[in-house]
Amino acid sequence: MNDKIRILGIAPYNGMKTQMIKAAEDYKDRIDLVVLDGDLQEGVSAARNNFHGDFDVIISRGGTASMIRDQVSVPVVEIDLTDYDILRAMRLAENISTDIAVVGFPNITEAIQGISTLLSKKLRIFTIESADKLDNTMQHIHDQGYKIVLCDASSATIAKRHSLNCVLLTSGQSGIRKAYTNAIHLVESMQKLRSENAFLRQVIDRQANDTVIFDNKENIIFSNMKFEKRDELQNLLKKEISSVPSNKSCRIIKHHNKNLYHIKALKLNSDTGTYTVFYVERSRAPFLSGRSGIKYFTQAEAHEAFYNSFFVSISDILGNDEDFARAARFKRPVMLFGEDGTGKESAANMIYNKSSNGNKPFIVINCELLNDKSMEFLQSNQHSPFADSDNTIYISGISSMNHNPLQLLSVIMDMEVCLRNHVILSFPTNGSSIPKFAETFTNKLGCTVLNLSSLRSISCQLPKLINLFLSQFMQFSETDILGMEDEGIKLMMDFNWPHNYAQFRRIMEELVSITDQSLIRTEDVSKVLEREKLTPVTSSGINGSEVFDMNRTLDEMNAEIVRRVLKQCDGNQTLAAKRLGVSRTTVWRYAKI
Repeated sequence: MNDKIRILGIAPYNGMKTQMIKAAEDYKDRIDLVVLDGDLQEGVSAARNNFHGDFDVIISRGGTASMIRDQVSVPVVEIDLTDYDILRAMRLAENISTDIAVVGFPNITEAIQGISTLLSKKLRIFTIESADKLDNTMQHIHDQGYKIVLCDASSATIAKRHSLNCVLLTSGQSGIRKAYTNAIHLVESMQKLRSENAFLRQVIDRQANDTVIFDNKENIIFSNMKFEKRDELQNLLKKEISSVPSNKSCRIIKHHNKNLYHIKALKLNSDTGTYTVFYVERSRAPFLSGRSGIKYFTQAEAHEAFYNSFFVSISDILGNDEDFARAARFKRPVMLFGEDGTGKESAANMIYNKSSNGNKPFIVINCELLNDKSMEFLQSNQHSPFADSDNTIYISGISSMNHNPLQLLSVIMDMEVCLRNHVILSFPTNGSSIPKFAETFTNKLGCTVLNLSSLRSISCQLPKLINLFLSQFMQFSETDILGMEDEGIKLMMDFNWPHNYAQFRRIMEELVSITDQSLIRTEDVSKVLEREKLTPVTSSGINGSEVFDMNRTLDEMNAEIVRRVLKQCDGNQTLAAKRLGVSRTTVWRYAKI
């Protein structure tokens, strides 16, 4: 294996080629050198035409070195003019004339400027940025009456066309040896850096997490994702860049392609800009959709869901903002009590949005939808939200779950979920009645209790709620409805509102849809409210969207309830019997009615 450093030398004039070959004798054990002739553009062409040589570094001088550096990706080391080289040329020029002009690229003229100032020499220095300026510059020098020009070989050719005498700025052995030494150090440093980068790449590739890095223009500059359809996930990550805070990390949980992804995101600053880094861990557990009872929301998703809800508009009227803020601040477990439709999930979302956990996921667990697999996931999987930390977890539907609620309580306590996360629970109430299970959860977990007001309890605020709804609705529709007739408002205030704000919003949406004038008519309000008086059953397991006819015998109503629960249990009579608290024989008997 050849460990020598391969150097391509571009000599602007033939004498330098000889000097470079001679100086390389002292480095023959460390470098392989190829030297080509070429000044300025010829030198650039020579460098570009020899990429096939796989050179580690290019060495050249003056304007040729500057032009090559702009045109190729291989590092370029410049042969500097030493002080001795400059003084030697100045001495030769002064022996010919005192009217001396200096012409060259900045890398030459800057060095000469420093020495001439130090020695109080009167030199007129002309700095050029590109070769196409040389001809005009030499003509100007000639017109100014200068006799001698200090310049490099390429400039000398043009100077002679304008009848100017030249003294070449040539590099001696000292400058060439210094360039070889600098080239060796540069390449060795780059090789060490490449080796370190390769090692770090192996470390990153072999860790459990995948890493994706975006620059400040949202371009991917690094990714070691190997799984299928990674482009889709990378596009999802790109959409999260704007939500990553600049001063701390955040965690994101995503469902994608039937996998669960736990993502840590942060921003890192460097001299070249700000980068967004995502560490992605894919769950090998079965995909848990919302139907399995567990849903994950990012901060942006939870924020949007809350501020698009009707409950954010009425929070001031309900007067519990300070209670929510206090619950968010102290992070004790919270128990939300409220009737059906009082916005318990929106209340939990409000607490989440007000808390310092706002940059962590908001996780909603609907126990009524938990199946055996999702229950097992919660208890034993490493990616379970119960095994994680610093999340806000909202748990609802406990009294309607298929499993024993006390088993869930035991899991929460044994796994110390409340010590590592902000846990919010909710139970539906029927008026002032609180389920026994709810008292057990509240006391065992040490919950802060928040009671959500029913719509009946603030019926005097209904005129304001109606106007708030219409104001919010107008933002998303072309309606010109200005309000409701006074008698219609009175009917609304006298209504019982068993399903509270959710029912109020649904009724208002229907009234708006059938109104074709500036005020909602009393007769329309009466008609809609009369229809609502048919009692929907929304307790455990019964679909609240189905109207339950109360004008039947008790046996007929019991049979209807059994049939609905059986339907939800996919015909499983054992599970239906367990849900209803009766024997399988009773379920079988009622199902036949």
